[in-house]
Amino acid sequence: MTKTVAIVGIGQSGLAAVKACLEEGLHPTAYDKRDNIGGMWNYSTDTSIKSSSRLYRSLVINSCTVMTCFSDFPYPAEAPPFVTHKMYHKYLLDYADHFKLRDYIQLQTEVVKVEQAEDYQQTGRWDVHVKREGEEVVKKTFDFVMICSGYVSEPNIPKYPGQEDFSGEIFHTCQYRTSDPFIDKSVLVIVDDFPFLFWWTFFFSLLLQVNLSVRNGFWVYPRRAMGGWPYDVLIDSRFTKLWLPGKIFKFLYQGFLERDADYDVTGLRPKRPLFDEYFTVSDNIFTAINCGKVKVKHGIKRFLPKGVEFTDGTRLEDIDVVIWGTGYNVKTPYIDDDFLADDVYKRDLYKYVFPARLPHATLACIGLIPPESGLIPVGEQMSRWSVRVFKGDITLPPLQKMLEDISKKDRELFERYGRRRFFVNGCPLTDELAEEIGCYPSLRKLFLTDPRLAISVLFGPITPFTYRIFGPHSWPGARDAVINCWEACKSGIEGRGGKQKLKSDSTWMFLCIFTVLLAVLYFVFLK
Repeated sequence: MTKTVAIVGIGQSGLAAVKACLEEGLHPTAYDKRDNIGGMWNYSTDTSIKSSSRLYRSLVINSCTVMTCFSDFPYPAEAPPFVTHKMYHKYLLDYADHFKLRDYIQLQTEVVKVEQAEDYQQTGRWDVHVKREGEEVVKKTFDFVMICSGYVSEPNIPKYPGQEDFSGEIFHTCQYRTSDPFIDKSVLVIVDDFPFLFWWTFFFSLLLQVNLSVRNGFWVYPRRAMGGWPYDVLIDSRFTKLWLPGKIFKFLYQGFLERDADYDVTGLRPKRPLFDEYFTVSDNIFTAINCGKVKVKHGIKRFLPKGVEFTDGTRLEDIDVVIWGTGYNVKTPYIDDDFLADDVYKRDLYKYVFPARLPHATLACIGLIPPESGLIPVGEQMSRWSVRVFKGDITLPPLQKMLEDISKKDRELFERYGRRRFFVNGCPLTDELAEEIGCYPSLRKLFLTDPRLAISVLFGPITPFTYRIFGPHSWPGARDAVINCWEACKSGIEGRGGKQKLKSDSTWMFLCIFTVLLAVLYFVFLK
C-alpha cells in the first residue's frame, strides 16, 4: 500500500516536497490556507500585522535566478538575473504546472493541529486536523508529515522602555507595501540582527530623511559584482567555499565591498569580520547615505514621547513613524512544543530537518531555517533527502550521534558569529545531503569522464543543477544547465543585439586561473 505524506504549506519548499514524494512513489497531500500556490509569494495589499503576505510592491529577489531555482527546472531564457516577486511567483506556478503537482494540493485549507496518532509508538503515524473555509475540522491520518510553512511567520516586535508612550506610528516591515503612507514624514527604521530580511528599496521614494538605527552594523552586498555579474554567481563556488583558504577569500571580497563604500564614516561597519556577521543585499543604501536621504544611528536605548534616545546618549525628536526591521520569529502553532519547540534553539533538528528526539523519523521540517544562499536549493535537497529517509533508503544514526552532529553545527555557528545564530550555510549542507542521496557531483569521476563539466562544477557557481547530474532522478539537461549558467545570468538583459558569451567565457576562465594561483601562493608562501 502506498505510504501517505501530509505537507503543511505550499510555498517553494512545499512544492519541492510534493515533487520529491512523487519521485519516490509516495502519495503527498499538501495543505495551504491561502487561495493560491506560492505561500508568502502571494502578494496582497492587506497591511495588517496578521496578513500572510510579506511582500512589498517593488520587491526584487536578492539571489540570481541560476542560484535560486529548482534543480531540474531553470528559468526561461528571457528572465533577468534578478526577478521581481511577480516573476518569482509565476515561476513557482509554472513549476507546479510543469510537473503536474496541483492534483496533490488543497488550497483554502488550514492545518489547525498536527499530533501523534493513537498507534504512533508502533507506526510513527500522525493525525492532521484540517479545516476548509466554512466547513468543520476534519482529522486525517498520514504515515509522514513534512512541515513547509517557512521561517517568515510571526513578526518579531521588540519591547523598549517608553515604547507605549510614543505618540507616532509603529509598523513592521511585513506591513510595508508602498512608500505612499510615509511621504512627507520623518521615519526611523530599527534594524536588529536581521538586516538581510529588511527591504531597502523605498529609501529614494521617501521625501524626508530616513534615520537607520543599527545595533551591530552589517555588510552590504551589491547585486552586481565585477563585470556586472551577479554577486552570488562569483562568490558561491565549491572552490571558494570549500577549498580556497578563507583568509584569502575574505581579503579579496572585503576589498571589493569597501572599494566604493566607507563603512567607518557611514557607521555601518559591523563588529565582526566579513562572513562572520549578517549581511544585507542592496544596490542603493550607500547612494542614499551619500545623498543625505539616510542617516545611520546607534541602537535604541528607549523611546521618548515624540522620539527616541540612542545607546550613545544622543536623541532624535519629532519622529512620525518607526519601522521595525527586526525579522521574524519562526512559529508552528499547529504542533505541540513536545514535538517541535517554538524556541528554535531547542528544536534539536538533525541536519536542520528531523527532530532528533522523536522515536520515529516520520516528521520532517523543510526550509524552516534561513540559508545564506537561495532557499529553493536547500529546501529541495532537504525534501529529496527526507523522502528517502521515509522510505528507509537512508537510515538516521543513533540519537547520541545525531545530537553530537547538532551540537557541532551549533558550535561552529557560535564560533563564527560570536553568538547563537539561527542560520545555515547552504552549500556545505546541500552537499552533505547530496552525498547521502547519491547525487553529489563527484569531481574525481567528472575529471575522468567530462573535464569541462568538472571545471564548471568546481570553479563555477554552485547551481542546483549540479545535483541532477548523477544519482536518483537525474535530469538530462543538467550538464548543459551547469555549463551554460554564465550565459543564463545575462541572457535576459541583452539589448541592441548585445552578445556576452565570449565575455562570460573569458571572465570565467580568468576567475579559474586567478583562484588557483592564489591557492598555490597561499600554500607555498604562507604555509
